[in-house]
Amino acid sequence: MTKTNINVSNIELYCVRAEFGTYTKQFIDGGYVAIDWLPNDDLSHITTREELYPLYKKEYPNDKSNVVIGQQVGQIGRFLLEIKEGDYVITPAQNTEFIYYGIVEPDAYFFAENPDDFPYLHRKKVKWNKLPIQRSQFSVPFQNTIRSSLTVFI
Repeated sequence: MTKTNINVSNIELYCVRAEFGTYTKQFIDGGYVAIDWLPNDDLSHITTREELYPLYKKEYPNDKSNVVIGQQVGQIGRFLLEIKEGDYVITPAQNTEFIYYGIVEPDAYFFAENPDDFPYLHRKKVKWNKLPIQRSQFSVPFQNTIRSSLTVFI
């Protein structure tokens, strides 16, 4: 038997919410995580966060607050540009006592041009562990962190 050393210094853990657990089953069954912003644009050509600002402002012209725009673009950018192959993702189940986790697969991003019955078109492929973990198994600070209202966060 050979021992393999794995360098985990470049691996991150992200939380991607599924509408307060409403779409967790689709995430798990479909083998992906997804976000809903910018539903009319395939973002596979985007390489910087700055490229997202004009797309966001065009799609959501009523968002006038720079704080709101920055926060939303930040979440889109994090999903698109920061979550990478080998990173771990978690998503809370609708029964918030449980959390599912998985590993982001290679060439993860895809735009679902022919969507199934799931409305979020920006997706990243994830190999999910089908059995959830109880939230209570994590430290209290971690449990508090994953209560964030953001959709995509570290």
